[in-house]
Amino acid sequence: MFLCFIVTCAILPQAQAKQVTFAVGHDHDKMLSANYPIYRANWEFINESLNRLGYSVSVTTVPWARAKNLVQSGMVDGLFLAANLEGRDQWAVFSDVLGYGIFGTFYNTASPDADGIIASIRVGEHDTLLAHYKSIETLEVATAQEGMRLLHLGKVDRLIMSESYGQYLLDTELSEYDETIDFDLSIIERRTVHIAFAKYHKQSLEALDIVNQAIALGFEEDLYIPAMKRNGVPERMWFKPDLTP
Repeated sequence: MFLCFIVTCAILPQAQAKQVTFAVGHDHDKMLSANYPIYRANWEFINESLNRLGYSVSVTTVPWARAKNLVQSGMVDGLFLAANLEGRDQWAVFSDVLGYGIFGTFYNTASPDADGIIASIRVGEHDTLLAHYKSIETLEVATAQEGMRLLHLGKVDRLIMSESYGQYLLDTELSEYDETIDFDLSIIERRTVHIAFAKYHKQSLEALDIVNQAIALGFEEDLYIPAMKRNGVPERMWFKPDLTP
């Protein structure tokens, strides 16, 4: 009888454990420690909000290119953090809005008006941005780091990407380029930012419901704006539920 009690006690906490799992990129820890503002602010916000619902968060760290596959296969619940880019709705459903990603072009400060060669990590997702430029020559680069290097060297004139991620790179691993590269705020697009879940996987959709409950609770208990302010997120990237997105 006593043995059964011990076994039951050992199993019960595991059965009662409530956890949500996210796939994150290989640089997740660095983004938190070096403060990628909108990333860290939302990480703090969703963790605190889920904790108040009685859930903990665990992560699986993989290269960004593999993170989507982990979600689609059901090995993790969701992908943190994902902008609502064209084509993602083919495999994903998104959480309620967590903010805005600002997309536009970085340029070389030595030739701020040049736009002959435009580079992008994913050209197809930025068709409306490309429409603002006369150039018909585009270069798809494998990584943001490679695009920034080419821009610094003057091999391309513009690089389309997220303002916040580009600035994060210039503040950290690419700080030697900071004096030669700037972001053009005159032509931008806002894309909503979310946690992405697998469209056709039951467990992932169940986790989506929990995360949306947590987001609603976090806004109700005024956790969101303090997290944005604490991490220095520009106000243009905040989501304000009382306003039209």
